Amino acid sequence: MNYDFNYQMMVNYMPDIMTGLQNTILISLISIVLAVLWGILVALARLSHKPWLKKSATAYVEFIRSTPLLVQVYFLFFGLPEFGIILPAFLVGVLALMFNSGAYAAEIIRAGIESIHTTQYEAADCLAMSYLQKMRYVILPQAFRNIFPPLIGQASYLVKDSALVSVMGVVDLTKAAAVTQAVTFRPMEAFLPAMAFYLVIILTLIYGTSFLEKRMRRW
Repeated sequence: MNYDFNYQMMVNYMPDIMTGLQNTILISLISIVLAVLWGILVALARLSHKPWLKKSATAYVEFIRSTPLLVQVYFLFFGLPEFGIILPAFLVGVLALMFNSGAYAAEIIRAGIESIHTTQYEAADCLAMSYLQKMRYVILPQAFRNIFPPLIGQASYLVKDSALVSVMGVVDLTKAAAVTQAVTFRPMEAFLPAMAFYLVIILTLIYGTSFLEKRMRRW
């Protein structure tokens, strides 16, 4: 049976898809920035000489890596109100993505920090730098070259994982396509544009990273 693709219907519902695209980009950008910042804190905690801090960070990372993101989303969305914390679904989605991706980012950052030669630490000690000054001015800038590509790879996973916020009713790209399909009963016209936009976002991240990586090698 031949499928009669209706281009006009896809065009008619494109504004709804574009609204979902805007929300997906917004959620992803906010979550990526927060995940990296959170990942730095967790990575430093993992490298801390204080046992309670190191063990807490390790337990958090292992918990996140051992449980599905969807379960974590449900846990926050339905669990927080039990403690009297009622947040917008959009914010819950951002927090879920931040905590989830932040755990993976922490491991990437930790590995990058550990890859820096001990002589750099010794040089910072000679300058009487504090631990935070050492990380900010000496270690993290050098580690950034090594962790930048895998962090962008993690960011691409986050963009795809952001589709899970649709289960909370957030009108992202996936939710907009699902609503369009429910109204029109035309799955191809609804989900094809959504898939195309996801593809553009991910390929932009991948090839943009490759370009920046080449430029960084010349610096």
